[in-house]
Amino acid sequence: RGAEDITRCPYKIGIVSTGLIVQDTKEVEHLLRKRYGMVILDEAHKARKQRALGREPAAGNLLKFMMAVADQARHLILGTATPIQTDVDELWDLLEILNRSATHVLGRDLSTWRKPDQVRDILTGTVSIEDEAEAWNLLRNPLPPRTDATVFDNIYQDLGYDEVARDFTDCSFTDLDAFTRDELQDRLRGGDHGIKFFQYHNPISRHVVLRRRKTLEDAGLMKRIGVEMWPRASDLNLTLFEGQAVKTSADFDHAYEAVERFTAALGKRVKGAGFMKNLLRQRICSSIASGLSTCRKLIDKRQLDEEVVEDELDELLAEDPELAGVFDEEIGHLREVIFHLEKNPTDPKLDTCVYFLEELGWLEDGCIIFSQYYDTASWVAEKLSHHFAGETVAVYGGAGRSGIFVDGQWRTVDREDIKKAVRDYEIRLVVATDAAAEGLNLQTLASLINIDLPWNPSRLEQRIGRIKRYGQKRDTVNMANLVYQNTVDEKVYNKLSSRMKDRYDLLGSLPDVIDD
Repeated sequence: RGAEDITRCPYKIGIVSTGLIVQDTKEVEHLLRKRYGMVILDEAHKARKQRALGREPAAGNLLKFMMAVADQARHLILGTATPIQTDVDELWDLLEILNRSATHVLGRDLSTWRKPDQVRDILTGTVSIEDEAEAWNLLRNPLPPRTDATVFDNIYQDLGYDEVARDFTDCSFTDLDAFTRDELQDRLRGGDHGIKFFQYHNPISRHVVLRRRKTLEDAGLMKRIGVEMWPRASDLNLTLFEGQAVKTSADFDHAYEAVERFTAALGKRVKGAGFMKNLLRQRICSSIASGLSTCRKLIDKRQLDEEVVEDELDELLAEDPELAGVFDEEIGHLREVIFHLEKNPTDPKLDTCVYFLEELGWLEDGCIIFSQYYDTASWVAEKLSHHFAGETVAVYGGAGRSGIFVDGQWRTVDREDIKKAVRDYEIRLVVATDAAAEGLNLQTLASLINIDLPWNPSRLEQRIGRIKRYGQKRDTVNMANLVYQNTVDEKVYNKLSSRMKDRYDLLGSLPDVIDD
């Protein structure tokens, strides 16, 4: 009858699409009127705050809903394979949801554990806390459960607490028995389970349950799958590679330099030119086709895609008309980019894809190629369909943008039909965009080529997760990262490595629940 029907579920368990919440539909109001025994949010990383340079972090509709529904739920579980997308603080967005009506998670308002910038070095072991007063400040808000360690049980006894756990104590460490204080001091100096005391005993390790793939593999719960990384430094194909980087041509280098001149000219009148510079360089490094379409559409003063916002550059042009309205000097530089790109007889990254698929035999066992950009994905798929006569090449993009190429001829196909054809071994070559990849299961394929790399390490993990997953029959899968030397590709690669290390330093230091 209406939005209120969403709460008239005849069963005790209901499944609700987060799309209703993200779009802030009328159903949200009715959902928040109910009380729940348990609320489970899958893909919980989507509830993080939006963080942009120069702006305060802003909660989206999903995070606002989860903070509100937490007050209505007795139990709350957040599930995600990627709790940290680009910023470590995003983990605290999720922990704050858990803490909403259960302050034993992170503590009350003044708790140090609610300030990631103050505890990050403690969690990673960079800083060791041995001062008794400083340690007590971390222990008392929230107070650890007495069952976590003998020293905590002694603290509860000394303070006269009968509960198994409580969120806070206003008592001083001087209220503790001398024996308890000595034991605590010994533990602070000696650590626990081979790591520093607060690396092991902290709110994050108590409320984040890690299910690392390696742990599941070691426990025999999941098949062990290795990843062979390409290209290798020992690869003898000197026409394609220089070390582990893909070689560029002289004309590509000239086009790349012209991009620098374009953004320098743009920067004289527009503040957002630096952001435009990185995005335009990424598009040129993605594929010559993407670079050409970008420059031509900027000259035509059109948004890159009139119907669909495909990536950050579309959003930038939509938000800032000054960037879309290029002037004569800037148009001259864009035409120079086009001139040099059009002189390239081929695309080095496309040639590299053909090398892996044909000479190394990756096509035989199936391959998925990833790009951030739809124009790259579509162009690469078309070119590969010409090269591999009679081969069906699928494009897996956003809604209404998926289909297949056969001998260069395009046919629109529903995404579900593509997934079924891959499962049935009817399609063995897929080119996909990040926007469509989450939740895509392609374990029948044996290799993956990243024709460009995303800034977001979680997207990279999502990509490899398409083939390295339950049901993969091979013991090893292949992954190639195509990076141009001395370009923004290298910058993205290094940033990804740094962000992946940040994530490992934090989550890698937490005890693994399966082992413990």
